[in-house]
Amino acid sequence: MSINGRKIGAEDIRRCVEGYDSGRSPETFARRFFSDRDDLANLGIEIRSERDEYGEGDVYSLPPENFFLPAVTFSHEELMSLHTCLYLLDGQFAYSNLLRLALQSLALGTGNTLEDPETSCVCIDLPSSGFDDEAAKRLAKIDDAKSNRKTIKFSYHSFGSDAVEERVVDPYSMMYTHDDWYMVGWSHERSAIRIFKLRRIHGRITNLSKKSHDFKVPEDFNAQDYANLAPWQLGPASGTADIDFTPRYGWWAGNNLSALGEIEHHEDGSATLHTVYSDGVQLCSLVLARSADSHLLGPPKLRGLMVDILKKIASLHQGAAPETATPAAPDPGAVSVSAGRGGTQVEPERFSQLAKTVTYLMDRLEGEEFVTLPVEEVCHDLGFERSELANAMAALSIVSADFGGYLVNGVIDGDSLEVEYFPHGDLLKKPPRLTPREARAMLLAIDLVGQQILAGQFPSLETAREKIIQAAGGIDDTETIPVGDDEKEDYEICRAINRGMTGNRLVEIEYLSSDSGNMEARVIEPYLVSGAKGNWYLVAWCRKRDAIRTFRFEMIKSARLLKEGFKPRALDLVPYRSDPRFPSGKEAPRKAKVWFSPVVARWVHEKQPGTMMLEDGSLLAEIAYFQQEWMIDEILRYCGEAVLLAPDDLRVQVGRAAKRLVDSYQ
Repeated sequence: MSINGRKIGAEDIRRCVEGYDSGRSPETFARRFFSDRDDLANLGIEIRSERDEYGEGDVYSLPPENFFLPAVTFSHEELMSLHTCLYLLDGQFAYSNLLRLALQSLALGTGNTLEDPETSCVCIDLPSSGFDDEAAKRLAKIDDAKSNRKTIKFSYHSFGSDAVEERVVDPYSMMYTHDDWYMVGWSHERSAIRIFKLRRIHGRITNLSKKSHDFKVPEDFNAQDYANLAPWQLGPASGTADIDFTPRYGWWAGNNLSALGEIEHHEDGSATLHTVYSDGVQLCSLVLARSADSHLLGPPKLRGLMVDILKKIASLHQGAAPETATPAAPDPGAVSVSAGRGGTQVEPERFSQLAKTVTYLMDRLEGEEFVTLPVEEVCHDLGFERSELANAMAALSIVSADFGGYLVNGVIDGDSLEVEYFPHGDLLKKPPRLTPREARAMLLAIDLVGQQILAGQFPSLETAREKIIQAAGGIDDTETIPVGDDEKEDYEICRAINRGMTGNRLVEIEYLSSDSGNMEARVIEPYLVSGAKGNWYLVAWCRKRDAIRTFRFEMIKSARLLKEGFKPRALDLVPYRSDPRFPSGKEAPRKAKVWFSPVVARWVHEKQPGTMMLEDGSLLAEIAYFQQEWMIDEILRYCGEAVLLAPDDLRVQVGRAAKRLVDSYQ
């Protein structure tokens, strides 16, 4: 629309806006213009139209309030907390570029340069870093279909039938839970709501029709209800199960399972979980993963399933280890690309990406008419490759034109970008409105890392969350991408540890030791919080052991910040950043050779890409371990779909453990 704010007709737009006047017929122009107008409306940018009171036809205008951000002020702490989320997720977050550009827009006019924060005490390894080129395209396609209420069609690998089947789905929501991406929607084949794992979608995703909208999301649908489901609850309910936890694990059940059912605590410290279930095998897996500290009470049908599973495990571990198939030939078409900088991204919408580029350039002009910027620096700030920056500058020369002049223009000359300011450029100094996709990306980043590791900055993130919703023009919080509660740790524990790290203060924790099997009080010097394989770990100097130790957050019952400080030690934290699961950063002293059946092979391979697929669809893996009891439970929790092949003495112990448990259920 006109930079002077007057209303203009379609013919003026066709004549004055580059890209519309290149020999197009009036009919072709009309289709293109109204399509572009609909695209802008989907971004929350409404172009007004009304009848021309002095002539025939419609005239159009774009009020500033429909384009620029509402007057929302973000504090320095809020912006830095948001940027910390980006810093920690960059390189493995599918929306990194989108988040970076949105942050740049929010920072305009604040004097905040968004320099890298002090995050040396934190590292993250999200399972979603296995995101490849095709997965990123599917995520963007589903995001668009969800926003536009479009029914989609795709091929899906169902683990239940072990077949690839065509599915027609109304996508209600996406979510990140159980360490991966999922879509929740109405399955036309099942006539019910179903959950689909993104990695199991094959080939192209296509729209079923050309209609603008195909469905409405039911008013009573809440995506968070599905994100919080446990693996044994992903489907129609079969009944309610009762599980006892020993006094040693009663607190653990309360801390980690309370959202999945009713927890009944007992005077001796034990607890009973009453939980609705749909998948009995998955529930048995929960119990067998802690075989010495949990016991399935009922119902009888589920106890019968437990007995069958344990008998199968015992049988599979009798006698000599079975022979396995030969290794499968490598898939030449397999792709594994990080979702971060230099890898595939879910890219911003074309319009919002260009708008952020314009506002970035206006900010860098700092009131001057001309400025020269290093191309490398601009590309870094905007998340561009050089060719992408060149394309953006070419597009900018089109969209910022008005009656022979420009608002702002950029020309690449060698390693420099020459930026020129024109009259009326002040119109672009305000940051444009956040699009729904940008807002969802920012809120997702907060939910992924905010509570677990940024507890000291969490109040800033919480207030920033509300402002983001406001800055997006009032996006409905229910339209955000939900993150399952299983990704979050106790806030007070995280807050104490975070303050201990940033302030060099001692922290006292209550920890369930895997060595002694008892709850122990430890005074620690916290140095690093690391997320890996869906779990969170604390790397610290233990005053009791007088050595560096790794503590799993899940096993920390409580944490208390002490007044006493400590002088940081010169510790080598590099091994813990690559894999914090092994105490002292050293490789485990023993390794077990394990075979996984085709039923679970793909799932295990998704979590551990270094494993070896076999010709029959099964999987061979080497698993490092410290405690024999842990390795036995690791085999048991696969409910007969994992067989320990070596070492022989541990293989015998797995069979004996399964037989003892059979007796306890009969």
